[in-house]
Amino acid sequence: MPISINTFQDLSSEIFLEIFDYLSIEDCFNAFYNLNWKIKSTLELAGFSIDLTSISRKTYDEFYKKIVFPNYYRQIRKLKLSNDLTINLLERFFNDFQLDDFEQLRSITLIKPSYMTLGSFALMVPYLKQLEHISVDSNSYPYNFFESITTNLLSMNACYLPRLEIEDQLSFQSNIKYLTITVEDVTYLLNLLAVFPQLKYLHASLLSTLDIDGNSGLPIINIIPCKNLQTLKLDVLERSSIDFYEIEYIFLQTSFDNLKSFSYNCTTKSLNHVDVSRWKKILSTYLSTIENFYFFVQIPFSLFSSDNIKNVFNHIQTDLGSSFPFSLSINYLYYIIHTEIYSKSHFDLSCKLLETDSDLNYDPISYESTMKFSKVDSLILNSHSISSFTILPKTIKHLQIHDQDDHVNLDKFLRQCSNQLLSLKIIGLPYDLSPMPKLRQLTIQKVMFKLQMVPKLSLLCPCLELLTIEIDCIQEFKQILDQLQYQSNLNELKFIRVFSRDPKQTWTRWLDENQSSLDNSNISYEVKDLFLFIWL
Repeated sequence: MPISINTFQDLSSEIFLEIFDYLSIEDCFNAFYNLNWKIKSTLELAGFSIDLTSISRKTYDEFYKKIVFPNYYRQIRKLKLSNDLTINLLERFFNDFQLDDFEQLRSITLIKPSYMTLGSFALMVPYLKQLEHISVDSNSYPYNFFESITTNLLSMNACYLPRLEIEDQLSFQSNIKYLTITVEDVTYLLNLLAVFPQLKYLHASLLSTLDIDGNSGLPIINIIPCKNLQTLKLDVLERSSIDFYEIEYIFLQTSFDNLKSFSYNCTTKSLNHVDVSRWKKILSTYLSTIENFYFFVQIPFSLFSSDNIKNVFNHIQTDLGSSFPFSLSINYLYYIIHTEIYSKSHFDLSCKLLETDSDLNYDPISYESTMKFSKVDSLILNSHSISSFTILPKTIKHLQIHDQDDHVNLDKFLRQCSNQLLSLKIIGLPYDLSPMPKLRQLTIQKVMFKLQMVPKLSLLCPCLELLTIEIDCIQEFKQILDQLQYQSNLNELKFIRVFSRDPKQTWTRWLDENQSSLDNSNISYEVKDLFLFIWL
């Protein structure tokens, strides 16, 4: 039998397209561009997903601005742009390119856009005929923004707008199916359900109470059928002061015939939100079809005794726990009653109250266990919440430590997680800090950053991307910046945030003095109060 020898380039175009789907656009071009005519031609057929939230200024200017966007805009299907760390990137992009030319765009994410940029974007949306998903994280939205993006495009399927607040009755309808939004109160939520009948997924945050005494003040309306809704998530914000009868009112005025999953997240001073008899009625009468029930209620630690909360928890566990197991957690700010394991990845233990010393021997995330912090990947700690023998588990990837004491041996404390840490906030650069080869973000607080700390930084975290530091002399920062940029091994460093404690000079004056050298170094910068933000 003859021996058949195949080479990589003999693979079909379909297989190459599958490979390109698994790689970032930078990796695709670095590995395959100009390799041969067949592979290059296949690359020009691929659909690209582009995430520009954590790139360097140099990469944007030399790769995306010069190569990708001018030549491959028709192939871009997902686009993510941010002003958060990549300073004014959104404005740069919208000035340089016409978004409506991106004819294959299916999904776009905008993080911290300016008000004007968001207004321009809303005008372009109707021309993006393939657009299905919009995600916007902004503190303010132009008038009629919500209506324009949910009604003017037939392909629009999903909107993630967590900070957009609905404060009026909606007079328009939409066929959108997936929505994350904030609403003023439960009446606006019901209005939303009535005019968006195609919703399959709704995640709504409730801002405020109706301020009506008792159920008698609530209007009785026609039952709103939500035949398509399969997932409903309700977040009740602590400042809303919403009474539980308002939550009951939602179910009284709706029918969820096909609901499969319900989530309830609430921070409250009232034990009504954990009243087992009322929840039992809701589950049996209005939510009998659900398969998943996610419950997460936080109650301020200072308002109730531990015995009060344990009695409530035992009642819930007895009456509802057979179908949906519950757990009790405590984070020194709140008692937390929740279903399943701890349902958040982030846990703040930085404000332990004096009367909780007896709880120190228990893992606050799993109240019956002595295995510390085993179910979260993000922690905020004070030294008083750390014992001398505590060792963080490998699951911890994001860590903040405030007010470090000498009794805390960081090398021992971080022994298991140092190789996994992605972000860290600590006081200074302690001598006993372990190497952190995967660390991407580091904040050094309460200790002034000095030039001699740069070599140590290079050894501890060579893959660092974001550095936040404090300085007491602005005049010395130019030398620190030069060393970080050109004389260290921090080749991945893209963003620097510097807080000034200098009583004599301002960042504005420093920028004026160093304008020419900064411009020549091709970096972007921005001053906000006492902070200087730099995009390398």
